[in-house]
Amino acid sequence: MQATLPESVILVGGVALILACGLAVASTILGLGLHVPSTHRRPISVIEREKDIAAALGWSWRNWFLARITVVALALVIGIASGIWLVAVLLAVAGIGGVRFVVAGRAARRRLRLERAFLDQMRVLRDRMAIGNQSLDTALQEIGRNPGRELAGLLLPLTRGGSIVENIVECGVRSRSPIIENACGLLIWARTRSLDALISIIDDVLLPVGEAQLSVAEESLVTLTQQRAVSFAMAALMTLMFVAIVRVDAFRSYYRSVPGSLVLLIAVAMFAALVAAVGRIVGTTRWTRWNLRLLASQERRPRE
Repeated sequence: MQATLPESVILVGGVALILACGLAVASTILGLGLHVPSTHRRPISVIEREKDIAAALGWSWRNWFLARITVVALALVIGIASGIWLVAVLLAVAGIGGVRFVVAGRAARRRLRLERAFLDQMRVLRDRMAIGNQSLDTALQEIGRNPGRELAGLLLPLTRGGSIVENIVECGVRSRSPIIENACGLLIWARTRSLDALISIIDDVLLPVGEAQLSVAEESLVTLTQQRAVSFAMAALMTLMFVAIVRVDAFRSYYRSVPGSLVLLIAVAMFAALVAAVGRIVGTTRWTRWNLRLLASQERRPRE
């Protein structure tokens, strides 16, 4: 039995490799297109990406951080209970890096609903100024009082007193959405123009560009959903295979050894690398982010 064990492990590793390659091919086919990320895009820190996910899910940063810590702790407990030290490490790493991958689809769907609702409110804003002859500041305050369920938290700053520009900036910062940030940036820039010019900007720029961005975001969501579905199915299959294998004492003892840990580590690394490569080849669109605070200060400067 001991003499044939390495051959069995090689067989299992080969099956895992085949499954990983199948994941790459299936994800590429379902991705329905190729995309090469731009190397000129300003990098976003890990913390900022985590805050983006939390905002898209409608969670506070504090609750999201606590949830992440809890997941990592549970993963460590499960890994330690398995009796294989490498499994504990891999589960901890999965708890750190895998949670964002798991919730990305749900976060994207909720952000899309939020952006769609925001553009609907921009149409209401336009009608208030064009038909109701309201100023931008008044129309924004009225929208803030009746934001709808989706935008209740996002548009809350508009109901406050003080500088309307700062309130617009706060709405954009809260959203952490490139589409909403773009709309807020246009509102800040157009606020010093005439009412007719502002209405024209909303009709000719803000709404058409926003609708085009939403259309691309919806297509990206389809791609993202397909990738996640295939990835989850393949990962679940490989996990079930591994759990079934380690129930055998001989295999469990082997994976506790250094050679067995190395085999397991290589298989997991290849699987993760292929998933990451597919994510870059069949990627989703990322829009330019606005620095609204800097824009507001620049727009305020000529009047000071």
